[in-house]
Amino acid sequence: MNILKYTEEEIRTFSISRQKASYLKALSEAVTNGTLDISSLSAKNEGQVRKELIQIKGIGNWTIDIYLMFSLQSPNIIPLGDIAIVNTIKELFNCTTTEEIEKISNNWKPYNSMASFFLWHHYLAKRNRKPVIY
Repeated sequence: MNILKYTEEEIRTFSISRQKASYLKALSEAVTNGTLDISSLSAKNEGQVRKELIQIKGIGNWTIDIYLMFSLQSPNIIPLGDIAIVNTIKELFNCTTTEEIEKISNNWKPYNSMASFFLWHHYLAKRNRKPVIY
């Protein structure tokens, strides 16, 4: 589907919020006009990927972390902007501050991505929810 041929209002008919529609258009425009070369990201280091993606309206650290983990299969990513990850670390390790959470996550390097999967699994299991597997 070519997002750019749709107005933001038309995109909203797909149950996408006005803000997310705006972000989808910004990402589509960046790819179309060559500002962002998605195919080149897999050859770049994490810092380079972050620097390029953060420039796109609507793409923040959480989105970049998830992209690095799932699309580029980076082994050492922990999305500390993810409420499930943060709440699970707080619960399991009885910590409250950002500094404590970061210190704990440093113990899992260079396997933070695997730790993230375990933390998500714990979060879902504790709430009697099943992970969605595609």
